[in-house]
Amino acid sequence: MLKSKSSLLAAAAASAGCLILAAAPAGAAPYWQSVSTNSTWSCAPTVVHTARAGVGFQACLVRSALDNAQVVLVVVNNSPSAVTVSGTVTADFAAEAGCSSYTLAAGERRGCFGTTAHVPDCLFGAGYPDEQTYGGTVRLTVNGVADTTQSPRTDCVATA
Repeated sequence: MLKSKSSLLAAAAASAGCLILAAAPAGAAPYWQSVSTNSTWSCAPTVVHTARAGVGFQACLVRSALDNAQVVLVVVNNSPSAVTVSGTVTADFAAEAGCSSYTLAAGERRGCFGTTAHVPDCLFGAGYPDEQTYGGTVRLTVNGVADTTQSPRTDCVATA
């Protein structure tokens, strides 16, 4: 009987752990992923990194029809040789995400996806601005030198 109670407790604990992991926000940080943009992406202009000519990066904001969003750090290496990159993705509406160190080959393009979170509801009344927008900041480190840029912004969620 004691063994079956232990087995039940272990099974319950494992199930609870799976539920917690399944409920976690989506995101791909700290790993660099292939990127493919579509109509849900809004990207700031590409910035040339100060540490290396030919390395460009941009901050993108991805928003779903369900009012979830995430900021993405996108980097492309148009220089003739590989560079070592890392970074952070910070959003006004989500937890900061770190992007691991990665060797970006010449000609390669990758993205580090920040934490996915619900865009905040609009707040009305005294003390609240008429326009409430949310965005983020990306920081790209190339060969030990950091540079930053801002993502586009998105409107708050209008509630009924």
